Amino acid sequence: MSQLDLFAAGGEPECVMDHGLYLNYLIAQGRIRHSDIALAKLLNKNEINDIFYLILLLLQAEQNQHSCLAFTDIDWNNPFSLVMELMDETIPMTPWACSTAKKIWQGLVNHHAVGEDKPLQLFAQRLYLSRLANYEVTLAERFKQMQAQKISVDSSRLTALLTDYFGVTSLSTGEVDWQKVACAMAATQGFCVLTGGPGTGKTTTVTKLLAILQSLYHQAPLTIKLVAPTGKAAARLSESILGAKAKLNLMPEVSNLIPEHAQTIHRLLGVIPNSNRYRFNADNQLHLDVLIVDEASMVDLSLLAKLVRAIPAHARLILLGDKDQLTSVDTGSVLSDLCQGLTLGEQPPYSESLTAQLNELCFEGQTYLHPRESEFCLADSIAFLQTSHRFDSHSGIGQLAFSVNNNSRAQLSHTIEQGYQDLALFDLNTHEYTALIIRAAMQYRTYLELMHQGANPVDIHHAFGQYQLLAAVKEGPYGVKTLNKRIEQQLSSQGLINPSGRYYAGLPIMITKNDYQLKLFNGDIGILLPDEEGQLKAVFIDEQGEHRSFYPARLPNHSSVFVMTIHKSQGSEFSHTAMILPPKQRASRGINRQLVYTGITRAKHKFELIAQPKVLHMAMVKSVSRCSGLRERLLTR
Repeated sequence: MSQLDLFAAGGEPECVMDHGLYLNYLIAQGRIRHSDIALAKLLNKNEINDIFYLILLLLQAEQNQHSCLAFTDIDWNNPFSLVMELMDETIPMTPWACSTAKKIWQGLVNHHAVGEDKPLQLFAQRLYLSRLANYEVTLAERFKQMQAQKISVDSSRLTALLTDYFGVTSLSTGEVDWQKVACAMAATQGFCVLTGGPGTGKTTTVTKLLAILQSLYHQAPLTIKLVAPTGKAAARLSESILGAKAKLNLMPEVSNLIPEHAQTIHRLLGVIPNSNRYRFNADNQLHLDVLIVDEASMVDLSLLAKLVRAIPAHARLILLGDKDQLTSVDTGSVLSDLCQGLTLGEQPPYSESLTAQLNELCFEGQTYLHPRESEFCLADSIAFLQTSHRFDSHSGIGQLAFSVNNNSRAQLSHTIEQGYQDLALFDLNTHEYTALIIRAAMQYRTYLELMHQGANPVDIHHAFGQYQLLAAVKEGPYGVKTLNKRIEQQLSSQGLINPSGRYYAGLPIMITKNDYQLKLFNGDIGILLPDEEGQLKAVFIDEQGEHRSFYPARLPNHSSVFVMTIHKSQGSEFSHTAMILPPKQRASRGINRQLVYTGITRAKHKFELIAQPKVLHMAMVKSVSRCSGLRERLLTR
């Protein structure tokens, strides 16, 4: 029985807490920062007590991108996850050895810093910094308001358009065309989430949806905006929409009303330099009727809250993304929160009224969809695409992604045994590590040869983007920094580059800090190329396919990018992707299922994995999630 149990039973233990020593251990093990101690003291009137440590734990949670601290998730015996082997045996693993969860909770409820218009807030046994709590409230309220919009639609005309774009569903097969269902849902609602894995046709579905909407409202065409979190993701969305329009062979009067160019969310909102504010906001809203947000899993809580505040009341919002990808780099996991409980092969839970409407619109009144109640009040707004058109039974990439995402060792073994042409798996050892460096240099040779031939920057960028090596970590021999240097050395030995200084012709770089004045953002990729006068400039390709050049000295923080982290690859897609995972003794706690799945699904035609099998198995078992109260705020009560 623990000390907490003993105390709860009435046996109060004797303990004298050396707070200074305990805090030193927290700092030494990297659990907190000196600034966290200062802020916790400030919020707690300079007292070091039970609530002080709870605030420290909240600050630790925020650093790990959780939007709150769930009281029920706290390990009361070792709340800061201290490593016992590094502790003095006289120092307790918990600061709460002389208290109980109930007592701490009561102290928190009555705390002077907790409440509306206070620095801290409580909701559903979760402790928040008020800023993050307010973002959740904003999203929950706006999502519900958008869903409640009364959308006037000519049902017979919509049915005809759905048939034109998707055909008549065969009543004999009983298979549901989830793309058709998604279009019907989004056409009749003010808010819709469209989620699905790679190749399930999210962009194609949205293109058909926009064609349908513009056909429905042809007398007063809708103003439509397309956005994504990063410049790379926006450029890919633009390319995908353009390709989908060409394949659909749309009538010119409809095709011309569908935008082809996406932009970043920051650009749409209009960044105010040297601030975290935007030109468009709740008091100066955007001029649009429909907003499509691609790669929504990458959008953090703060940015999405600011975006929805800027959307006018009449406008529709459609979020696109893969619910199983990594969550945003910053705080929150909005798409994951909204899509909880969806299972491949199962119909999402829809209300009786929605299933009746969808059966009528999509299936000639036949009962394809069946009502299933849900306490989640946005359940009727979640469309789930379940059929991959890119990765079929002959795709090793698709099979590997499925195996990892579903933690299926049996499926993984079967996939490896099949010898798929688009899949190459290598056990990590010294030989394969060196071979990877050589293969990567061979892949990058193409864009460097184009550069030496004087090709235009767009073609050089396109060639560079065909291949990408991804790493799970930044440091060490298997991390981004060392691998970048090794590939650089290999290319230099072949005479393709001359890295005699910090900057040289052919150096690919990634921006790592936003510069709103230059309109260069975290994740943007540039290549250093000589201009007509032989001066080196970093050349970037924007969302519209135009190139912009900057002298290296003007650039914000950046790093070379022959190799990038899996996190940084989100929103990108490469024809040929390679991914290396560190060996077990170096594999950090950051190696998990979502990370590996995201890396695999960056590949379009060819994927290489260099990893020890036991590390891959370890990653598959470990699924991570972020603490949030957003879904709780959207439950019916």
